[in-house]
Amino acid sequence: MKFVLAYTLCSAITGLCNTTMIHPTTFDSWSECAKGGATVTIQLNNKYSEKFNEQKLYLTYFCNEKKGDNV
Repeated sequence: MKFVLAYTLCSAITGLCNTTMIHPTTFDSWSECAKGGATVTIQLNNKYSEKFNEQKLYLTYFCNEKKGDNV
């Protein structure tokens, strides 16, 4: 069974969120997917820390079972 990671960037100031994005990598377990979400959050925060501070950005993420393909 494979899992896909979906995440959304939101602003605590406006209350608005961008369109949910799907991470290009699939994961072999729920745990790996959850760790992947944490990693993406940290990477984006580090890369865009000034924007995160100015716009009070945060990332939400979730994992879903990948249906079909069995890849």
